[in-house]
Amino acid sequence: MKRLSGLSFRNKLLLAFLLIGVVPLLIFTVLMLNIFRVTLAGNARDAAEAELSGAARAIDTLLAGGAQVLDALSDDELVRAELTDPGAEPPQSVYDALYTLSSELRGQADFALYSAEGELLFTTGTGSAGSLGTHWGLLNAAAASGDTAYAGSEGYMLAARAVTEGAGPVGYAVMSLSPAQLEELFSAYVGMGGILLLDPYWDCVYRSANAGDEALAPKLREQLLNGEPLSDGTGGSFYVSESAETGFFLLYRQPEPVADWVMRLLYLVAALTIVICVALCALVSMMLSRQLFEPVRELNAAMGAVEEGNLDTRIDVRSTDELGQLAGRFNRMTERLGAHLEESVRRRQELSDAQIRMMQAQLNPHFLYNTLDTVKWMGKINRVPEVATVAADLADILRSSISGDEFVTLGEELTTLDRYVEIQSIRFPGKFRLVKDIEAAALDVLVPKLMLQPIVENAILHGFADTGGSITVTARLSGAELEVTVADDGCGMSEESLRRFREGGRGGEHLGLRNVDAILRLHYGDAYGLRFPPVSGHGTCVAISLPAVRKEEDEC
Repeated sequence: MKRLSGLSFRNKLLLAFLLIGVVPLLIFTVLMLNIFRVTLAGNARDAAEAELSGAARAIDTLLAGGAQVLDALSDDELVRAELTDPGAEPPQSVYDALYTLSSELRGQADFALYSAEGELLFTTGTGSAGSLGTHWGLLNAAAASGDTAYAGSEGYMLAARAVTEGAGPVGYAVMSLSPAQLEELFSAYVGMGGILLLDPYWDCVYRSANAGDEALAPKLREQLLNGEPLSDGTGGSFYVSESAETGFFLLYRQPEPVADWVMRLLYLVAALTIVICVALCALVSMMLSRQLFEPVRELNAAMGAVEEGNLDTRIDVRSTDELGQLAGRFNRMTERLGAHLEESVRRRQELSDAQIRMMQAQLNPHFLYNTLDTVKWMGKINRVPEVATVAADLADILRSSISGDEFVTLGEELTTLDRYVEIQSIRFPGKFRLVKDIEAAALDVLVPKLMLQPIVENAILHGFADTGGSITVTARLSGAELEVTVADDGCGMSEESLRRFREGGRGGEHLGLRNVDAILRLHYGDAYGLRFPPVSGHGTCVAISLPAVRKEEDEC
């Protein structure tokens, strides 16, 4: 902030234009680019999940239909008889049965019959997976499970079911999906991505053109085991679907939704846009500053001249806008300030003359102190304590009244009040009593000197003219103000006296109250002064409110 305060008006204007014009644009650009990237990534993720789900449903549907065909083949009497006794049935009859039972899936998959030794006997396809071992792999798993078993071999996906007769298998019904058939099956779901079909051991069975190289499957398996996100290292992400029936894994590779060069181009365009906006803001701010700075510079120079004491300085008013109005107000202000200064000098001269005359008419304070001290000791020597007390109290009051301080603490003011009350108690014995209810925190608040004594004097002389009573002085802190009240139970002020006081009438009646009210208003403003809250019964209550300024704060 200190650095900003040291900038010129022109530089501040330029900085303001740059902040207003560039910062929102920068935030908006970065926000929109991020939204663009996130939106594309979300759309790509949704599309990948949809493609993967469709591909998974397609192969699951095909395998489920294939499993039904294999069940039908294993239960067919002709097939069972041929596998039990090879050559017992005409080959054409066996082919007819094989083609009939697999007619719904013909073209999507190939079906074949194998002997108990794993030799290929009959097939619907032109190509096949060849002979299969019976002591391991697919056929062994089918014989052991008694259900459909699945495996992958040299780019083929295979499903097999054992045909049993008696204690063991007499042959096997096998469905095979060739690479070409898998390609056709997944072609509708590849899109911009790629598909990987992995067996339960994460060996690759099928890989589309955009799915990566042959070394990708082991890498993905390692990432899966380590709990890492599946990635090919080039920005592509993989989504996985596992078949509960076959144990095979289907992976969909989604490439980076937005190429790096596209994002770099977008950022470059955004940067160029921001640079152009900066240049435009700088140009506009310089043009405006030229129009605004000259009147401001003239005003600054004129104010400097006034600061040096030249109140005859004036500014030429060239326009009717806010700057022109400001120049006119400056001219009127200097005119009024000059007139006020002349009036102030005149009043100060009159006050100085009056003070000189007053000082000439005053007695020497040291003479008064010495005289009162002599009276005090004469009272003590002649054993008249009242005389000594009055002399001592009067000396303290005199010393306080002629001191150079305009303000004293409330505690000091109450001490002076005690001296005055002590004198009046000797003068009017038993006529009144003083009660003080003062909050401790209020004692160090500064108040005008001799603020309370005229109010208490008014209560003694006017409130208790014919009767006696009590005077209660209270002081409380209320927020940032000090509330002081002086209440008596005397005869009270008449409505006519209150009206004349509020109207500011002059005269000798309640002169002390008028002086206190005037002092308060001069020091604190017209919002302050004496107030007369209503009281129940007889008496008068005088209330004073003033800012709670302490001695330490006043010194600062």
